[in-house]
Amino acid sequence: MKLSSLSRLRTAALLTLATLAGAAGAQQPTKLRFALDWVFQGPQAPFLVPHHNGCYQKAGLDVTTDRGFGSGDTVVKVGAGTYDVGFADINAMVEYNAKQTRPEDRLIAFFMVYDGAALSIITRKDTGVAKPADLVGKTIAAPPGDASRRLFPALAQANGFDAGAVKWMNVAPELRETMLARKQADAISGAAFTGYMGARAVGVPKDELVVMRFPQFGSTLYGSALVTKRAFAASHGPALTALAQCVAEGIVTSIRQPASAIEALYQRDKLINREVEQERLQLSLDWSIVTPWTRANGLGGVDPVRLGKSMQEVASALNIAAPDAAEVFTTQYLPPAERRAVPK
Repeated sequence: MKLSSLSRLRTAALLTLATLAGAAGAQQPTKLRFALDWVFQGPQAPFLVPHHNGCYQKAGLDVTTDRGFGSGDTVVKVGAGTYDVGFADINAMVEYNAKQTRPEDRLIAFFMVYDGAALSIITRKDTGVAKPADLVGKTIAAPPGDASRRLFPALAQANGFDAGAVKWMNVAPELRETMLARKQADAISGAAFTGYMGARAVGVPKDELVVMRFPQFGSTLYGSALVTKRAFAASHGPALTALAQCVAEGIVTSIRQPASAIEALYQRDKLINREVEQERLQLSLDWSIVTPWTRANGLGGVDPVRLGKSMQEVASALNIAAPDAAEVFTTQYLPPAERRAVPK
C-alpha cells in the first residue's frame, strides 16, 4: 500500500475517533444530587438499588444519594439548591411552600412513593388504647417537629375527638421508643415501620404493640414523594423522568427480591442487620407502598380527588392556606404506566 493511502487511512481513523470522542463528550451523564428522608435503613433500600444494578448509569444519570435528617430538613435543602431532588413527606413540602413568597422558590412532587402515609401513633396493649379516640387523656412522647405529631389534628378530626385532649411530652427522636418501653409515656408518634421496629429493639414484645396508622383510621393524607424545585424541573424534565423510572424499578425489585434490595443497602452500610432491615423494608412495602390504589393504577401517581381532600386536611392541621392540588403534584415527569406497574 502506498504511503499516501496509509496517510489517508490514518487521517480517516483519527477523524472517526475525534467524532466519537465529541459525541461522548456531548452525552455526559446528568449529575443529580439526591437527599433521602432518613438514615440508610430498609425503607431506603429501593433508592440504592439503581446504584447497585446500574440503572442510573444506563439512564445517563450520575446520581449522588445521601442519607437524610428528616423530611423537614430535606425539603429545606432542596429548596436551597443544596440537593436537586429529595425524598420527603409531601405534607412537609406543602408547609415549606406556604412560607415562600416567590413561586419559583416552591417545590413540587413528581413521583409519589408512599401512597399510604407512614404517619402513626404507636402504643402498648396494656394502655387500653385500641383506636385513636382512646388517646384522649393519654400522654404521647415525640419530638416537637415529628410529622405524625404535627399532623395529629388530622387524625383527631377524622375520628371525631379534640386533638387538644391529649398531652404531648417533648423527647429526642432516639428516646421515644425507650419512653414507651419504660412506660413513661402511653404512646409515641412517628413513622410506622421505624417506630414499630424501634420499640421492639428496646424490648417491647411485638405482640404487645399497637400501631395505629393514619390511613387505617380515616385520614386521606399522602406520605413521602420525590420532590424538586419547580425551576429545576422545568430545565431537567428528562432527567427527572429517568430518575423516577429507576426508583420505580428499585421498588419493583424490592417487592420481588427483597434480599437483593437489602444487598444494595449492605453495600452502602456494612453495619446493618440484614434480617432486621429486610423486615423494616417489608413493612414499608406492605403499609405504605403496595396499596389497593397502586395495585390498580401503578406506582408514582396520585388520585386527584383524594389529593384535594388531603390538602384540606393538611391546611387545617397546620393552620395554613390549602394549596391547589396542581401546585403540589405534577404527572409531567412520570414514566409510562407500564413501567410503573406493581408486580402481581
